[in-house]
Amino acid sequence: LGNIGNLYIDLRMPTKALGYYLRCEAIRKTSLGESHPAYASALKNMGVVYSHLGEFTKALDYYLQCEAIERASLGESHPSSATTFEYIAGAYDCLGEHTKALDYYF
Repeated sequence: LGNIGNLYIDLRMPTKALGYYLRCEAIRKTSLGESHPAYASALKNMGVVYSHLGEFTKALDYYLQCEAIERASLGESHPSSATTFEYIAGAYDCLGEHTKALDYYF
């Protein structure tokens, strides 16, 4: 489901992607739990959708949830964590919170 969502993002159809990401997130939450890195990835994908929709506050919320899980399960130096930090910085930047964005850029 996540891969189908990714295709819709690539096709610039974030609204269609949202439905697939929501289902993927629910399945991963139920089957893997809220502390699993794959669940964090589903949250990150939700953030991507909301970023594409221009809803940066919602995107940031998902990115921050993802960050907390990745820090605990993967650590800060993991490549997935680094990507999440960049997404958080980008969301803060789009919200005009440039100082907070700087905290997340490496």
